[in-house]
Amino acid sequence: MAAPSDEQLMMALRDDELSAFDALFRRHYETVRGFCARIAASDDGGDDLAQETFLRILRHRATYRGDAQFTTWVYRIARNVCLEHLARASRERGLAEQWGAESSTTTSAVSGEDIAQLEAAMRALTPEHREVLVLCRYHGLSFAEIAEILGCSAGAARVRAHRALAALRANYLALERSR
Repeated sequence: MAAPSDEQLMMALRDDELSAFDALFRRHYETVRGFCARIAASDDGGDDLAQETFLRILRHRATYRGDAQFTTWVYRIARNVCLEHLARASRERGLAEQWGAESSTTTSAVSGEDIAQLEAAMRALTPEHREVLVLCRYHGLSFAEIAEILGCSAGAARVRAHRALAALRANYLALERSR
C-alpha cells in the first residue's frame, strides 16, 4: 500500500487527524529548515524559523484548501515567517549587522575563499532577490511554483530570478575587485 501523499496528509490534518502532522513534519522539516536558513542568511535561525513554520501549519490547518501542492503552501508560510523574522531583525540590530552574519549553507566544488565570497554576495542581496534564488537554485522549484509562492506570474518569477542572478553576479564581482 502506497504512503499517503502530502496533500492527503494535509487534508487529514485539516480534519483534525493530528497524527498526519507527524508524517508531514518528518517529510519536510529538513527542507523547510534549509530554506529558512538560506532566506534568513543564517544557520542559527533555520531551526527556529522552521519550527515556527510548522506551528503555523498546525494553527492554520483549517485554511488549507488543497488547490495547490502542499509544498507550495508550506513555502509560502515559511517565506512569510522568514520575511517577518528579517523585518524584526533589521529593526532590532540594523541592516549592516544583519547582513554581516556568517552563513555556511552554500556548498560547491570551488575553493573555500570562493565559497566565502559567494556567501558574502548572497548576504548582500535584498531579501526578495535572495528568496527567489533559494527557491530556484537551492530547492529546484519551477517558475510556475515560485510564482505561486510569491503571488506573481511565472514570467514575473523568471524576471525576478534573472535580476537576482544579475545582482548576485555584480555583488560577487565587486567583492572580487576589492580583494
